[in-house]
Amino acid sequence: MLVTTSRRPGHRARLLARELARVLPGSEYVPRGVKTVRKLSSLASSRGHAVAMIVESSAGKPKFLQFLGCSEGWRWGMKIELGGVELQRDLGQKIRLSGTKVVAGSPEAKELAKLLGELWGMQLVRKAGAEAFAVVDRDKIRFQRGPEKVGPVLHVLRVVGKHGRETG
Repeated sequence: MLVTTSRRPGHRARLLARELARVLPGSEYVPRGVKTVRKLSSLASSRGHAVAMIVESSAGKPKFLQFLGCSEGWRWGMKIELGGVELQRDLGQKIRLSGTKVVAGSPEAKELAKLLGELWGMQLVRKAGAEAFAVVDRDKIRFQRGPEKVGPVLHVLRVVGKHGRETG
């Protein structure tokens, strides 16, 4: 997955994009600059990515994760509205995770966990173990290694789903 920011992002949005690229398998961070959505899609495809994730800012803070399908042209996908984030640096960490899997932290979050697993290229498993995991709850997505929270932690306000359905 190609990870980037919106145009003129806030500092924390840039940091979040870089941290997400470190914890999502097969991801790379690319500064947005003045690239159009079409150029982002083309860049992602040329680097072998089917999806780009754009960290959007509002009032200088990370506010949305917008997914862009990059196969055969481009199309907007799911959008996650964030209520706040805890960065790895806020937690005193700077860790690169590998082999990250996704697990639903609650039964209500199973559909979102499955969809994020597909978008982020992660295997969906039933239980968190000693490996690296993205634990998806209805109102939070947190990255951890075993029982240790390593971040980032994304506080989710709502999700507009793959087909435009609002959940959350």
